[in-house]
Amino acid sequence: MNGMGIALRRISQPCRRFLSTVSTLSDESTALSKMMPSENFVKQFIKRPSHRDKLSSLVSELDMFLDLFGKDSLPAFDDSLWTTYFQTWSAEERCEFLNDLRQEQKKANTPAPVPEGEKASESISLINQRREENGEMVYAPGFHSLLELRGQEFREVIDNMYGSRLLSMRRCDENLPKLVVDCRFLSEFSVAVQSTFARQIQALHDGNWTSRQPFDISLANFRPDSQLAKIVKRHWFFHYGPPSAGTSFSPHAFAPTLTTKSVVDACSVDRSDVMYISWRARQFLPEDAPPNIRAVVLCASNDYQPWSSSVSAAQKDGITAYRIPVERHIRFEGHSKVLPLSTTSSILRYYFRGEDLGSAIRKSVFLPAKNSRLSEKEEREVFERYKAVVQEAIARAESHSTHKRTKKPSDMPKKPKVHRYSREERRRMRAMETSSRDLSSSS
Repeated sequence: MNGMGIALRRISQPCRRFLSTVSTLSDESTALSKMMPSENFVKQFIKRPSHRDKLSSLVSELDMFLDLFGKDSLPAFDDSLWTTYFQTWSAEERCEFLNDLRQEQKKANTPAPVPEGEKASESISLINQRREENGEMVYAPGFHSLLELRGQEFREVIDNMYGSRLLSMRRCDENLPKLVVDCRFLSEFSVAVQSTFARQIQALHDGNWTSRQPFDISLANFRPDSQLAKIVKRHWFFHYGPPSAGTSFSPHAFAPTLTTKSVVDACSVDRSDVMYISWRARQFLPEDAPPNIRAVVLCASNDYQPWSSSVSAAQKDGITAYRIPVERHIRFEGHSKVLPLSTTSSILRYYFRGEDLGSAIRKSVFLPAKNSRLSEKEEREVFERYKAVVQEAIARAESHSTHKRTKKPSDMPKKPKVHRYSREERRRMRAMETSSRDLSSSS
């Protein structure tokens, strides 16, 4: 590791003059040590001087990001993360990728809400420990429990319940409409947006996995490139398994199906029996669920650009697009009105079970508190400043290298010409050569 640190310190020196706000590697060696690429990664990807320059820039960007957001703001970088980060050439996409990882790490480190009451400040484990010391019978994990399931055993039990619920719904003809996620735009998005939707699809499965009335889920138009394939392999545990599973994992029989088929083919029903949910649609969802609907389509898109519009996707497939009237029942103050896939599926589950649409929306949509919104705004401002500094540094570095390449030979200072012999010595040598030629011609 010491040799690795010395090597990275050596190759990071050229970029320091462009990112002068960044501290040296020795200042945050503890925080940066978990971010360094492995020797195998360096041998595989660092083969040219341009690769070394780029790696030095990435290390400097990571160093500055940790300075701004804290040494524990990012997860430890393994070779998979480094591959995605290194192969992202756009500086803006790299910044968004780091910020996406930061938000994921922040969410993972956020403690669960403490129950209200007079003992809210105390954890449940401490309360149970005190009760056991007082001679009380405590039924909780780690104390007395009739059945205790953890890890793989717990997943196997939930797998069995999930499968039995789907089968019983089919047997009783109580199926919910098939849920199809349209992934046609995923491969065109940036790394950060792809990671966001990959996590949303995993969260969609997690909520469906533990629901009493699960959907039958399919992912249509899924044609990943190499970058998207690495991202979904890191996030989709339902298909690839958790990292601890290794090669022993086999997907559940009723896990979401990945297919390259179109939306209509994946639904396996007539277009008139399909409902496409879009946040830009002009037609609102009816108050009562139409009885003929056999499939519902959600689009993995934020609808920010015309080329990734879910409305145009629905029109292309000849499916009627509907919009969930969230604004009628929820007040959005500075929040995006595009809900995550898991929240949308929760609304649709209540909706197709016959509940009131407004009640379904209020039960499913949870907005953060105002103080958390303020902190998010401040973090976003810090991130925008970080992105501006990185983009300016990259632009200055590129302009410097371009200026060196385009400089004309006439602009270069002329190198002084140095003679081996003095002027007098050259004259004497020319005179001797002339006299020797005259003597040879006269003879």
